[in-house]
Amino acid sequence: MQLGGRFRTEEELRDADFCTLGRNVKIHERASIYGVENISIGSNVRIDDFAIIVATGPLKIGCYVHIASFCFLGSRYGIVLDDFAGLATGVKIFSASDDYSGEKMTNPTVPREFTGGKEGKVTLCRHVIIGAGSIVLPGCTLGEGVAVGACSLVKQDLPPWGVYAGVPVRFIRERKKDLLKLEQDLAALEPCG
Repeated sequence: MQLGGRFRTEEELRDADFCTLGRNVKIHERASIYGVENISIGSNVRIDDFAIIVATGPLKIGCYVHIASFCFLGSRYGIVLDDFAGLATGVKIFSASDDYSGEKMTNPTVPREFTGGKEGKVTLCRHVIIGAGSIVLPGCTLGEGVAVGACSLVKQDLPPWGVYAGVPVRFIRERKKDLLKLEQDLAALEPCG
């Protein structure tokens, strides 16, 4: 008996025609993924059920990345989740947004020449972790080791090795780097790639 569905088999994932696909990749059958031809996935990646990924532009997922249930990634202008990045339940990452001012029209059914808004690649560097329910807006780069608390709003670049939280996020304190030693120990057992 199987409760809660299953992860797709390696054969099913290979047949999906991802741009690149590493080994030991687990994608739940109830994850919705659009634009697989634009998605590169490293090794040891897990994408849980009810995650929605819309890759009308490039999406690069590194090694040892976890995307939890109910996350949304809108990669029209590109998203990078570097090695060891983690998204807790319900994280939303947007590489494009609408113009809410009323000067332009909104929504994806309207031709681009009539719409506006912010757009830009989103980059989560190595060891970035984002807490449940947080939102990352277009054009942001989260530096190595950044930790974002739950229910936060990221609308600007965040310098490396900081803990941030709030709406919008603000710096709370420095984040420890002990995990870099653990990364070396893991690499000795099983290299990323």
